[in-house]
Amino acid sequence: MKNLAIFSPNLGAISESFIKRHMQELLPGRSVIVAGSDKPPYCGHWDVDAPKFMLPELDGQLNLDRKKKLYKVALGMVGIKQRSNFLYNSALQGFLKDHNVSVLLGEYLDVSTTIIDLASKLNIKLFAHAHGYDISVKLREKFWRREYQNFNRTAGVITMSQYSKQLLIDLGIKEHLIHIIPYGVYLPEAIKARQENATVKCLAVGRMVPKKAPVLLLEAFAKAAKENPKLTLDYVGSGELFQSAVDYIKEHQLEDKVSLHKSLPNEEVHKRMLEADIFIQHSITCPLTGDQEGLPVAILEAMAHGLPVVSTRHAGIPESVSDTVSGFIVNEKDTSSMGQKILELSKDKSLRETMGKEGRKIVEAKFTWEIEKKSLLKLIEANL
Repeated sequence: MKNLAIFSPNLGAISESFIKRHMQELLPGRSVIVAGSDKPPYCGHWDVDAPKFMLPELDGQLNLDRKKKLYKVALGMVGIKQRSNFLYNSALQGFLKDHNVSVLLGEYLDVSTTIIDLASKLNIKLFAHAHGYDISVKLREKFWRREYQNFNRTAGVITMSQYSKQLLIDLGIKEHLIHIIPYGVYLPEAIKARQENATVKCLAVGRMVPKKAPVLLLEAFAKAAKENPKLTLDYVGSGELFQSAVDYIKEHQLEDKVSLHKSLPNEEVHKRMLEADIFIQHSITCPLTGDQEGLPVAILEAMAHGLPVVSTRHAGIPESVSDTVSGFIVNEKDTSSMGQKILELSKDKSLRETMGKEGRKIVEAKFTWEIEKKSLLKLIEANL
């Protein structure tokens, strides 16, 4: 029986619920895992019952400085074997052969470039899955733009939005090789009825990194809360900008309005979604690195729970949140408009309910895990 291998830099990363679903549920009993790390603090928060091959050098290969990358490319050009891919890893070859792997799903495009030659040698069909930073940050570097051209030698590239597909076409990837398969989320049985309470609860979920712009989110919330004292905010997430968020809250005396929760298990996040009234996210393109979102899973999960969403016109977000229908979309860094939309929703329970129901319909039609799984399996099983 032919099997699937899933190739990822991380095993058990708390923020990678989309990869968790691929590993655990896409093809159980017929999947094997090749991963770079399963160690805390970033990894090791969940596991998968499948044969595994750990490749600790994977992350180091991707983080070589530019001079070393160019040196490796130069060696290859004069015919000297290079270790910038895993063509010469005999143990990895043996693992893939022993498990009769015929299709390989590579998580992240940059990671997937390291396995193209080996997949070709072993006659394995490689589908590389784009996720976000790998088609934003990496595209700023000539090295990676050149590396990505090699995907024209693979079975295909999977991406999550029309926005990201166009980036790949502009890069020179053949259009017929690009498959749009949006992320899917679990669908709660029904939308929980939300009562009129003394407070209107906003919820934000996401790593506190530049592309999530946590301080801009707090600024928008503060503007709305100034006009409506009933507003509160629960913010779930940690990261390099966590202290900046703490400082902003203290400076603007928001301690009685904003609760920070650092990272929480997905089950806890869903409990807070059940208790919330509005979901907010202020995604931006990082001005220093160009890092962008793909299609934020937290937004899809919030919509599945019947929450209206206030977010930004950024990457794939407008392809999930229908402006003025299931929520509001504002321009990046426009905290005044975002604050106004939060305020508008906070004062109108009927509008929150209507938009929440529309968001739920959108998820049911396009963004459930069952829809994503069916689309991925159709592609994979045709090549097994």
